[in-house]
Amino acid sequence: MSKSIQILDKGFFTTVQDGGRYGYAATGVPESGAMDRLSYTQANRLLNNHPNAAMLECTLVGPKIRFNHPTYFVIAGAHMDVTLDGTPVKIGVPTLAKASQILYTSKISRGTRCYIAFGGGLETATVLNSKSWYTPITPDNQIRNGATLSLGISTYGDSKGAHIKYKSAYLSAGRVHTIQAFRGPEYRLLTHSEQQLLAVPFTISKLWNRMAVQLQEPFDNKLKSIATSPVIPGTVQLTPSGKIIILMRDCQTTGGYPRILQIAQTSINILAQMQQGDGILLSVT
Repeated sequence: MSKSIQILDKGFFTTVQDGGRYGYAATGVPESGAMDRLSYTQANRLLNNHPNAAMLECTLVGPKIRFNHPTYFVIAGAHMDVTLDGTPVKIGVPTLAKASQILYTSKISRGTRCYIAFGGGLETATVLNSKSWYTPITPDNQIRNGATLSLGISTYGDSKGAHIKYKSAYLSAGRVHTIQAFRGPEYRLLTHSEQQLLAVPFTISKLWNRMAVQLQEPFDNKLKSIATSPVIPGTVQLTPSGKIIILMRDCQTTGGYPRILQIAQTSINILAQMQQGDGILLSVT
């Protein structure tokens, strides 16, 4: 009989994510996968899981979970208060839950997304070579209250003593975060003065999710739309109205807005832990 967990309360927006769905962009299927790949990767390494093992990605408010069997788990990413039957659980430290114990998580206090990984990973349905949830590719777009999720076979015991130093992708609240970027295909079309404007701080607007992050401040745009062209997570688009949009993991695979920048993969992890009101500075190399 396989191990399992039960979702007693799903929190705000909790999904199943793995390392992503690759090879289907030509048919319009997004990459998806964990938004903060640093935290995702560390969580799997801490439990000696397969590098692509699926886990829960929780946004803003975490879930309440009952363990149906003894299970090792670890929490990574944004900071929140976590207890197991009332006992505090440390972020980034593998913990053994006994059968019938309940994991309580709070509202995230620093960052945006946390990851809950389980020994052996989540054994949910594989669609197009990935367990990542994204509708209409997968039946659900988020966890439902009462759902029971099966777990794979844990190999955590084989890795005891092989610890890694856990590091959060989220820096600190109340400051401007530098986001490393490269010149995009249409960057050369910007005038010299327009290129200089990219060195000023921007603010994350209320329009942010797994598909994209829109910056609040308008940008004086004189560029025309382009022919529909490929885009990937991290592509920075400039709309006709002057809005700057940074595409994230669930983004479309093509677009008609000028692609002025491409965000570095490490900076996507930082953006994944930011929310409305946070400041960023686009650093172009």
